[in-house]
Amino acid sequence: MAILKKLTIVFIIFYLSVIVYIFLFLYIPDFQNFIVNSRQNLAIITQGTNYFWALLISLGICFLGSASIGFPVPFPFVLFSLSDSIYHNFSTLGLEVTQILLSGPFWFQIIGLAVLGGLGSALGEFTGYSVGYGAKKLVKEKDSDLLNNVNGFGKLILENEKRTPFYIFLFALTPLPDDILFLPLGMIKYPFWKCIIPGWLGKNVTTLFYCCWPIFVALGLVTQGIQSNDNSSVITEAILLLITITVMFFIMSFNWTKYLEKRSQKKLKKSHTHIIE
Repeated sequence: MAILKKLTIVFIIFYLSVIVYIFLFLYIPDFQNFIVNSRQNLAIITQGTNYFWALLISLGICFLGSASIGFPVPFPFVLFSLSDSIYHNFSTLGLEVTQILLSGPFWFQIIGLAVLGGLGSALGEFTGYSVGYGAKKLVKEKDSDLLNNVNGFGKLILENEKRTPFYIFLFALTPLPDDILFLPLGMIKYPFWKCIIPGWLGKNVTTLFYCCWPIFVALGLVTQGIQSNDNSSVITEAILLLITITVMFFIMSFNWTKYLEKRSQKKLKKSHTHIIE
């Protein structure tokens, strides 16, 4: 089995929890009111001097998202919630979506969350790299499906070292746990500075994207003639979380080792064919 059963159970719990959450929100008025009121109270975190705490939360959750080894931390959901509270603060001032888009203070706060989140992700990447740096012996001694699968995925990415920084950048654009890539990078002792720079750039882009998501949603609703409100934001957050979990589950459950072996066999057959010709 390419992934530990315990990890599969964790994903199933995540899925069921989000589905139950959506069901309760849509069909239980008291629960819906509780969530909406909680979201409005959450907006206090990004108001005035409290914004400092929002920055720390962004830094911390993104650090955990990158530093967690083999456990998915859906940090995009938290970034979306924080940035949505900023959007809520400006919308309660009576500003329309287009006016918010032209507001300097709004973008200053959004970029602040994104930059601190990117920094947290960059710092967190060092954890996976450090573990991988000394894990080569562990992989040989301990037959772990998860470690072997992660190692297989890493070998696939590192097949062409010249493209590795580009792959790291692309991988950083996703909400995936960075240890999937940084564990094998550490195992082959790939220079960390070559990892951190493209990783930091990629994470800044992805954190900015998730921080801007509330404004994208609001614009999409406006173009459809729908007024953005707390209910639509809650449902969007839940859907975003489901997508994030799905992508995480795919990358961690797919048998990369077997895929790599099949790919190597195909290349070997092609090389033999060319030699014969």
